[in-house]
Amino acid sequence: MDDPGTVERVALLIDRERMREILQTRLPGLRAPGLVIDDCQIVHTRYRTSAEDARRGKAFLSVCYELAVHGGAGGERHLFHVKAYRDGRSRQKFAEASSAPTVPPPLGAAVTHLPELDLVVWAFPNDPKMLHLPEVIIREKLRRHLPYDRLAARSDADVSIDVVRYKPEVRCITRYGLRTVALYGKTFKHDRARVIAGRIEALAGELAEAEDAFVIAPPLGYSAAARTVWQTELPGTPLPRAIERGGCQDLLARAALGLARFHALRLPDLPRTTLADRLAAAAAEAGELAEAYPWLRARLEEVVARLGEAAPRLPPAPDGLVHGDFLLKQLVVHGDRLGVFDFDNLALGDPIQDLANFIVDLGYHGFEARHVGAMTAAFLPAYRAHAGRDVPEARFLWHVSVQRLRDAYYFHKRRQLAPGFTQEVESMLAGAEDPR
Repeated sequence: MDDPGTVERVALLIDRERMREILQTRLPGLRAPGLVIDDCQIVHTRYRTSAEDARRGKAFLSVCYELAVHGGAGGERHLFHVKAYRDGRSRQKFAEASSAPTVPPPLGAAVTHLPELDLVVWAFPNDPKMLHLPEVIIREKLRRHLPYDRLAARSDADVSIDVVRYKPEVRCITRYGLRTVALYGKTFKHDRARVIAGRIEALAGELAEAEDAFVIAPPLGYSAAARTVWQTELPGTPLPRAIERGGCQDLLARAALGLARFHALRLPDLPRTTLADRLAAAAAEAGELAEAYPWLRARLEEVVARLGEAAPRLPPAPDGLVHGDFLLKQLVVHGDRLGVFDFDNLALGDPIQDLANFIVDLGYHGFEARHVGAMTAAFLPAYRAHAGRDVPEARFLWHVSVQRLRDAYYFHKRRQLAPGFTQEVESMLAGAEDPR
């Protein structure tokens, strides 16, 4: 990102107030009298700034804005997905987008070209990679896909549709409120809904009789046409918020017990993940980080080399069920139990990966360092006691290093030009160099 013009455009696109003014004056349908954008929030960003991305003509930045519009149709909340290109490439991309199937959005045009800014804009639920997304957002289409055969409520006359989390071109999580029940749909760009739904069914069966294990939202199957997995709502307090309210020692002990029970489960037909797989992904991402931060190249290469040399000498650990994304946000306090979510990355592999991910994630929620230390001290011994297996320190620290390295890449793809982010990358790299 050493092109001043590109950096200037990024500064514009991540400036909420300036983009509020631009979208107000330039998007079709928003220039009508009486329509006012009261607020503009950024709900997702993704940078593609590598040399390979530039060679392939990819958008260098994608941003999803949530607009609060006064006087607009379809309520006040509207999502717009913007992709920024270089060298006038948006003209070709707009032509391609215009030839794809679209639906009329509640506000504005389905797809808009802003050539003066080299932008293409999609109005939700239109999405360049999830052409099927309107099937679960537009009420008239939705009724073809809801799992009525597994619901007590048979009428959707009063169904409410609320987007909970939208990651453009990847997935969308939506809450549906029927008269007597609420459920969630997780819609993917890919065709793995059937596989993921099957794993959730198997997991629910394994956990049904275990009172001290995690509870999961009751599965409701999937829709192949809409690429959507359905689950009943599992209400609760998100674990980070519950920790802030107090009682973290008990909550962390319960999380450790639940994870130990989780790792002991055996599910059929899971993909296998190895240390080599983890390291290969981290090495590729470190290479892109070195391209973006050349002064860190030697340190990045040294960390990857050290991890590669250490891997064959690590103390052994038995394979088990791996969650693959075991973070605080995946847990809720549901009555006197903890509920767990997100089963997209279940695999057979080294369960210590989940421990490392969880401990590293504790550092991203604004907790004081001493608080993080106390939570780590509560979690790991409790897990060891309940799992009945050793957690070799060298193997745990190896996974911590890999996770911090991968987190540096993850945040780089989303925040690389944010003020102070370079220091954050260097801090995460230092944590990978010395994971203790």
